[in-house]
Amino acid sequence: MSFTYRWRYSITAFVALLLTAGLLTGCNNNPYPLGESAGNVLYRTLTDDPKSLDPTFTYTLDEAYIADLIYPSFYKYEYLKRPFQITLNLGAKEPFREKIPLLIKQPDGTTKMVTGERYTFTLRNDLKFQDDPCFPGGKGRPITAQDVVYSFKRMTDSKIQCPVASFFADKVLSWEEYSKGFDKYRADNKAKSYDIPYYDNEMAGVQVDPHDPYTFTITLTQPYPQLKYLMAMHFTGPQAREAVQYYGEEYPRHPVGCGPYVMSEYKPKQRIVLVKNPNRHKAFYPTEGMPEDEKYNLLADAGKELPRNDKVVFSILKEGVTAWNLFQQGYLDAAGVGNANYQQVVASSGLISPDMASRGITLRKDAQVAVYYLAFNMEDPVFGGLDEKHRKLRQAVSLGIDQTEYIELLAQGNGIASQWIIPPGVNGNDPDYKNPYMTGDVEKAKKLLAEAGYPDGIDPKTGQKLVLHYDNTAINAAGRIQVGIVQKQIERIGIKVESRSTPPNVFQDKLLKGQHQMIFYGWSADYPDPENFVFLLYGPNKKPGPNSASYKNPEYDQLFDQMKSMDDGPERMAIIKKMRDISVEDCPSIYVFNPVTLSVGYDWMKNVKAHPIANDYNQYRSVDFEKRTQKQFEWNQPNVFPLLALIVAFILGAIPAVGVVRNRVNRRVRRDTGAEI
Repeated sequence: MSFTYRWRYSITAFVALLLTAGLLTGCNNNPYPLGESAGNVLYRTLTDDPKSLDPTFTYTLDEAYIADLIYPSFYKYEYLKRPFQITLNLGAKEPFREKIPLLIKQPDGTTKMVTGERYTFTLRNDLKFQDDPCFPGGKGRPITAQDVVYSFKRMTDSKIQCPVASFFADKVLSWEEYSKGFDKYRADNKAKSYDIPYYDNEMAGVQVDPHDPYTFTITLTQPYPQLKYLMAMHFTGPQAREAVQYYGEEYPRHPVGCGPYVMSEYKPKQRIVLVKNPNRHKAFYPTEGMPEDEKYNLLADAGKELPRNDKVVFSILKEGVTAWNLFQQGYLDAAGVGNANYQQVVASSGLISPDMASRGITLRKDAQVAVYYLAFNMEDPVFGGLDEKHRKLRQAVSLGIDQTEYIELLAQGNGIASQWIIPPGVNGNDPDYKNPYMTGDVEKAKKLLAEAGYPDGIDPKTGQKLVLHYDNTAINAAGRIQVGIVQKQIERIGIKVESRSTPPNVFQDKLLKGQHQMIFYGWSADYPDPENFVFLLYGPNKKPGPNSASYKNPEYDQLFDQMKSMDDGPERMAIIKKMRDISVEDCPSIYVFNPVTLSVGYDWMKNVKAHPIANDYNQYRSVDFEKRTQKQFEWNQPNVFPLLALIVAFILGAIPAVGVVRNRVNRRVRRDTGAEI
């Protein structure tokens, strides 16, 4: 073989070797940037892009997981203590509360003297906003009380549509009056931007103390002890007016806060990255918890500075299968457990499966502060009304529901049968109470149905089965299963259940217009106070408010008005029990279950304790990243044998090709020398 041919053959072999090396080094399936996971980085998931990270508007869980780490408030929840407790966060000291006389303007133009309350709040004087281009020189400035007052003003602005504005509207002095001022200013000046000069106007109900720039007051026209919980939500934390003015309509994508983290990266549909905020105020891991916390080593970091990790990466994964696969590969620190992966995770004993346990995975079952229920439309001519006939009809339907069967079939047995609107873990829940219309007694249901005028479920007007329309959004397989279970359970008492499935937007429109008979609904606590649940049955809160049943009983409403402003105690509990007994007899809703969520996590993640109310818990968690990296390497070794076979085939296939090329070259050489014609 000549030098030319040897050279060509060597090039072929060299290319094959390069291809082999390149493919082998490219077999790493780690979805994160090179070297990122080899650090104290926490990997979590979101199901979709946040619609908004504007703290005045943000409300969904996926949004709150981000916002609550960037926008802290006066209070925060104790991470380890139960029952739920709040403690100072941005606050320098507990607020001062005093009763004051107020002259209130009535809707008819007259005035009325009432006894109001004034809260005086004082912020820490060492707070600073994060560094951001919206500030001069890009350096975050000190925070004052004016930044909290600005947040309250934004909540009154109807253009922003703050979801908790209704909690304040009837209680904060001149709230509605100040809110209408925004609408008038925009109409008069044709202003469209979020931040307008009207924000410079004083707000009577929320003001900075003229003697101290770190102190502000909130004046209420009525007692409202739940205010303390709202001061632990991101809506009431300080906001920088410079950020709103600088980013304008892009502000919801550019959070500028003072929390433990700042957002360093946002790739829509891919990921959001939070890193430690250099300007964060000093905060520390709790030194006290519950007796069982020692058992789970939850106080090992007691007194250490927060956050306990350097970075939190949220991967945006709409498909649960994708998230589960990444978890199994060790690329997510924790994952949820649902119907799709339940059998793989949970053994027949109800404990973690041996295979999962062998990989250092633990299973958590955490009761949520929430309730799921079926709600009647109390304004419907067939199933609504407070007279005895309609009450017995609804009671009969309620008796048709088998909570145990529902929980077993739809939640793999992970749920608590509800007895009323207040879930376990919230003051006002009586663990010994049993709802007489949630027993699943079919015979009693048929008896009540006959007493309501529908013997054997027959409608005397038509001679046919009475029809109950179940309005829902069951447009996927899981939803249709849920609907089927409800239909089957209720139909066994003798009436027919007809499903009316529509897309969510159509469903919400039907609710607003009262064009429904029965729906399935749920409510998770905004704060752990019974008022946040019993107001679901308060008449003035009917749709578009949270009263999805449009239930209105004057006696219940009167007791609610009395109870809502009381502090917890025996007297308040006695009133709540009266409200419970009234509403249970009226049966505007069928309380199905309180959810229990299942999740799995690796043993390399530390300080793991669920908190169903607070959404800032990721700052307390850390990882043993060396152990995680080792396990990722062990579990994701490339299978090189198919690749090597491909390379060998490539080399063997190249040898005949070299020979063909050699022969062709020889023929050309012979023609040129005249050796052949």
